[in-house]
Amino acid sequence: MKIAIIAVAVAAAIGGTVLFQRLAAPVDPRIAGLSVPLRAVVHKTPTCGCCANYVTYLKRQGFEVEVQNHDDLTPIKEQYGVPAGMESCHTTVIGDYVSEGHVPAENILSLLSEKPALAGLAVPGMPAGAPGMGGVVAGSLSVYGFTESGDVSRYQE
Repeated sequence: MKIAIIAVAVAAAIGGTVLFQRLAAPVDPRIAGLSVPLRAVVHKTPTCGCCANYVTYLKRQGFEVEVQNHDDLTPIKEQYGVPAGMESCHTTVIGDYVSEGHVPAENILSLLSEKPALAGLAVPGMPAGAPGMGGVVAGSLSVYGFTESGDVSRYQE
């Protein structure tokens, strides 16, 4: 029984390490045909630690990041059309798109290069293992796309 528990723990640790490395490894925007540096404006509250971690993550991914601190993010989320249920602790504006929450850089670059008819992407809440968050993703990280009219669909899982 102990061996089975240890084997499961080791497998989870290895899987989490591989996923973390995939999420943390820098993605070159030039591969997606995008000019560099990419400018991101992160709207967050002044005291959120995971938001600060996400800013660091974006910088490591090659983004030029401006941080704007707000005591209340509700007006920002309303201004950029983040649908109900898709909210997270910070809202990032990159070009003509919105990135709500802990969206991986590879998804942002995909959005910017493919230019789908979306207003933005969202990773709702603060899921463990997402960029800027601690822990390990349980399963896969769900990324949603949303339109200006508020329609939501899976972007990537």
